[in-house]
Amino acid sequence: MNLTPIAEFKAHPRHAQGAAFSPDGGEIVTAGMDAAARVWSASDFSLLRTLEGHGKSVNAIAVSPDGEIAVTASSDRTAIVWDYRRAERLQTLSGFRNTLAAARFSPDGRLAAASSYDGRVGIWDRESGAFRVFRSHPRHVTSLSFSPDGERLAASGIGGVVKIWNPRELEPVAEIEPFAQAAAVGSLFLADGSLLVHAYEGGVRTLDAADGFAPLASARTPDGAPLNSAVQLGALPFAFCSLPGATALIDLSDLRTVARADVGIKGVYGVCASPDASRAAAVGA
Repeated sequence: MNLTPIAEFKAHPRHAQGAAFSPDGGEIVTAGMDAAARVWSASDFSLLRTLEGHGKSVNAIAVSPDGEIAVTASSDRTAIVWDYRRAERLQTLSGFRNTLAAARFSPDGRLAAASSYDGRVGIWDRESGAFRVFRSHPRHVTSLSFSPDGERLAASGIGGVVKIWNPRELEPVAEIEPFAQAAAVGSLFLADGSLLVHAYEGGVRTLDAADGFAPLASARTPDGAPLNSAVQLGALPFAFCSLPGATALIDLSDLRTVARADVGIKGVYGVCASPDASRAAAVGA
C-alpha cells in the first residue's frame, strides 16, 4: 500500500488544525485558526460553505454518521453543534475553562464528545440536547475515541495516562498507565475493538480491549518521531498518521511503517480518511 499525493490547497489563512470527511466521502471539512470551519468539495476542492460562530481558533471538528450534524471545538472554550448542511448554529456547549482540543461522535451518532486543556470532557446527547461535563484528567485531554459499539470512550493527552469511560453513565472503566516516560499520548479505538496508543516520544502500541487492555504489539515510528494523530482506513488493517513534516501508513498487525510521504511543512496536525478508505487527508501549518 502506498501514499500517492492527489492535491494540496490552502484551507485557511493561518494554521489548519483538524479535518473530517463527510460520511458519503463527497466533502472534506477543515478547522482552522481563523475561527472557522470550512467545507470543501472532495472532487475539485472548491469551497462549498463556511461554519462561522466561534471567537477563536477552531481546533477540531466531527461530523455525525448521518451527515446532518457537526460539532466544532474551539480555543474560545466552547463547542458548537451545527446543522452541517445549512451551516447553521444549533447549540453552544459551555462549561470548559480552557482551550478545547478534540471532538468525536459515537458510531450511532447519538452522542458527541469534546475535550479541553482543563482536563474536562463534555458529552452531548443528540436526542435530549443535554450536555454534561466531567473531569477526566488533571491536565490537557487532546484525544478522544469511541469504541465501535459506542459503549466506551478513550480519553488521553498530557501526562500519558489513557482513561476509558462509560460515556452514558460518565463512569470510569479502566485506566492505562503510560509506557516509558511518555509526556503525552493519543488513543484510537480500532474497528476490531482493540486500542491503538501512540506516544509523543514515538512509541506505538496496540492493546486488547477484551482482555484488560493487555499489550498486543509495539513499535516505534521512523526516527522515533512524534506521532501527532492517527485514523484507521475504514476497516482495513492500516492507520493513516501524521508525523512532523510527513504522513505515514502503519500496518496495524505489527505496527510497521509501510509508507511515508513528506509534505514539506513541519506542523502536520489533524488527519482523516474517507469512508471507503480510498483517500486520506492531513492538515497543518
